[in-house]
Amino acid sequence: MSVPFEVAYAAQQALNALQIAAFYGLLASSYALVYGVSRRINFAFGAIATFGAATAFNVTVLAGFLWPVAAAVAIGLAAVYAVGAAALLGSATERTVIRPVAAYPGLSMLVTTLALAIALEETIRIANGSFERWLPPVFLTSLTVLEAPGFPVRLTASQILVVPIAITVAAALVLLIRNHPFGRLWRACSEDPRMAALIGVDVARVRAITFALASAAAGSAGVLMLIAYGNVNFHTSFLVALKALLAAVAGGIGSVGGAFLGGVLLALVEVGWTTAFDSNWRDVAVLLALIAMFAVRPEGLVRTDTRRDHAP
Repeated sequence: MSVPFEVAYAAQQALNALQIAAFYGLLASSYALVYGVSRRINFAFGAIATFGAATAFNVTVLAGFLWPVAAAVAIGLAAVYAVGAAALLGSATERTVIRPVAAYPGLSMLVTTLALAIALEETIRIANGSFERWLPPVFLTSLTVLEAPGFPVRLTASQILVVPIAITVAAALVLLIRNHPFGRLWRACSEDPRMAALIGVDVARVRAITFALASAAAGSAGVLMLIAYGNVNFHTSFLVALKALLAAVAGGIGSVGGAFLGGVLLALVEVGWTTAFDSNWRDVAVLLALIAMFAVRPEGLVRTDTRRDHAP
């Protein structure tokens, strides 16, 4: 289908933005899940995403070495393993590192999770090395969806995989919070943890499951980054996670759907700026846009209940 160049160029940039939104949205959802039950920010999600990517890479290489399976099959098996490993890591760190400081007010959890992120990234650096690791080229095919004179709009195989998977995971999280019995417990702990505890809800257990779910979502984001770009290093997700945190706040950090929407908005702003202006100023423009949005709507795109200060 032939279209004007301007339409084709805009369509290509929109497809690129959707892939970036997948990473931002899933990481922003991780922040929203944990913030909802603890009113605390977990800075370790970027490192957990890097852990997911590094684990998927290592398992892919190991599976390809031990068994004569296709690279795409090895990556699929590695992705499932990495997401499960990220969930277990999140659960373990919640019990051993975060739970002892969760009841303390102030910056205790923020500092603890920042230290945890540094420790995890250093562990990955020691285990995998400080240089980039690259997957063998697998998802190289593309599909032409539109075409302008001399400018085909291509949908790559990685985009076909990454975007639907991210949307499916985010939708599953939203439906879990809205419709599943665990979602009702999560909402009860989010709105009033003391009252939830008084009526028999195990708040600590809800928080532990939430950390596992959020870590699985962060690990999924790391795996999708590995599939999209084909490489991983020990600080793969640091900057992405920092931006995802801002996106979560912009979308409404107490809402999983709102946080994902904030990630999509951030990706659109980034790609839009890079398309029209100098990419060297992209991060500055994105941060200024977020500041302007906070000034106009400080509660974020989705208003959430913030009646209590912190979980017990």
